[in-house]
Amino acid sequence: MWKENYTIIQLNNNHAFVKKDSIEKLAKVDAIIFDCDGVLIDVTKSYLMAIKETVNYIFNRLTGLRIEEKLLDNLIYQLKKGGRFNNDWAVSYTISLLALTAIPKEAKEQLKRTIDSELFKFTNEPLDRLIMVEKCLKEKIKNIGFKISEESSKRLIELAGIVSSSSFKSFEELATNSLAMEDDLEILRYGRDILSPYGSVGDSLVTTIFEEKFLGCNLFKEIYGLDCKFHKGKGLIDNERIIIDRENLKEISSLIGKSNFGIASGRPIAATKYTMKDLLNEFRPEAKAFLEDIDEAERRAREKGEIIDLSKPNPYSLIKCARGLMPFNFALYLGDSMEDLMMVELANEIKACYLFGGVYAHSLMKNEQKTDFIKKGADLILPSVRELPSVLKIIKEGRSFA
Repeated sequence: MWKENYTIIQLNNNHAFVKKDSIEKLAKVDAIIFDCDGVLIDVTKSYLMAIKETVNYIFNRLTGLRIEEKLLDNLIYQLKKGGRFNNDWAVSYTISLLALTAIPKEAKEQLKRTIDSELFKFTNEPLDRLIMVEKCLKEKIKNIGFKISEESSKRLIELAGIVSSSSFKSFEELATNSLAMEDDLEILRYGRDILSPYGSVGDSLVTTIFEEKFLGCNLFKEIYGLDCKFHKGKGLIDNERIIIDRENLKEISSLIGKSNFGIASGRPIAATKYTMKDLLNEFRPEAKAFLEDIDEAERRAREKGEIIDLSKPNPYSLIKCARGLMPFNFALYLGDSMEDLMMVELANEIKACYLFGGVYAHSLMKNEQKTDFIKKGADLILPSVRELPSVLKIIKEGRSFA
């Protein structure tokens, strides 16, 4: 069925897919807004690796075991495909909680006894709590001779798929409704006590571990003013590479008539500057939105008594960027996830002037991501942002497709 809706463009070693109903609008695109992670920056060995290393750091300290990378890739993909888990801290926290439901019943009982102890209740430091649980649980797991079975892996993947359609704030309620065993429901509650409340760096165990591993000790100290407790040396951010370059942007400029570029991302500005350096200057200053902009807008809303979530898929950042690029006929937003596509759909409900281009080459599960974009009716699907100039040229020249 999808072949009837899309025209295929043959690239060097891959294909681009153009929605037939969107070709006329794509030909009129004169503004481009980019997501950062997975679009402008390859984060497969940084942000996505930081999720896996954070989860495995916690799971290994508690059990002495590591979760296989293939399973973690699948869990991350399942959570993100629903479009409600854009924040990698939330993904790390959720997988860390869900992984505890896979441990044996005897280990769960030991875990509950430790957390119910008077000593644990009076221990408020997240690291001290982790150490206390680690001492009792790791030995118990070792004696049992446990490993995550194929059946448990399938169950975790299924559960991640179920909760992916909820927001992070409500995932535990949905998970509770999906877990049949009472001990699993308890483990989710006990898991929160180990990991400490989800929240800010320095207070929350998961977010602190994640940022230390991602940033490395020097940059972590520079941004947060804290010394690392869980990591030593460089961060995974040093593995990042920029996907686009000035030549690509110059080609795109010639096709849309001007350098009308913006960035709408949930990435912190400091991490973006660290990787992109002066290439960031190629994007209009008034057409950039990062994590800090979202946080500030939410803070202002709270001062007025409003509690709102402006992170993706909320279209706040996209619309903010678009204002800095006006006037334009159509703005093409390039993203690598379902929440990006959903954000464009929500923005079009306010003003129908946005198109979505999904890129998939830098995703954990490339073929699945490409298929999902097709199923969801993305206007344009590309392996990488580097193919955009070639594809836009074909569309704007009105040439026949392969």
